[in-house]
Amino acid sequence: MYKVFFNDSTIQIDSEMNKSLNNNNAVKFNSVDYDVVSQIISRIESAKSPSDFYILNHDIDSVWNYFKSQFVEIPAAGGLVKKVDGSLLFIKRLGVWDIPKGKIEKSETPELAAIREVEEECGLSGLHIVKQLDSTFHVYRSPYLTFPKNLVLKETKWFLMSYSGNENPVPQVEENIEEVAWVTPKDLDYVYSNTYLSLRDFLKKSLPII
Repeated sequence: MYKVFFNDSTIQIDSEMNKSLNNNNAVKFNSVDYDVVSQIISRIESAKSPSDFYILNHDIDSVWNYFKSQFVEIPAAGGLVKKVDGSLLFIKRLGVWDIPKGKIEKSETPELAAIREVEEECGLSGLHIVKQLDSTFHVYRSPYLTFPKNLVLKETKWFLMSYSGNENPVPQVEENIEEVAWVTPKDLDYVYSNTYLSLRDFLKKSLPII
């Protein structure tokens, strides 16, 4: 299953719909082509409230490959950093809580990119990758590309990292990061109340396995 976030709407590619979900207002398609992708994008951008779109087909990989081909793909990587006391590292960028991430540079592996981004955005060193976590996908319109061919599909490869140092984190202000904070698991509701739907979804899947 692939789940893509666009604004606060989702586009899910799967073989069948999860019957446990409340999908009364979901929009379902049985195949994908240019018109289907265009319709989904148009409906999301013109909608006043979020929607869930499903492309249901047993050949998930072929559908996913076609779906990706309709966008400019940008690879990114980031880190979910955990201290020995269990607290997690968050950044506040443009007033919204997030976790550090950024584009993968040429000749750079996702692992190296993830560590570099955490070091740059949070001012920490001595990070160690523990394991790879699930990727996240989101679509946005790039201001650096020409409309209408400026739709970007960004895959962020996430890595669980450990940190055992005692440095004080420093926000990278030139990247619009206002604050870096260690947040204990019991205080995560504070983060959830002011973050992106995609990050809430990622954390709720990842926290039980770290």
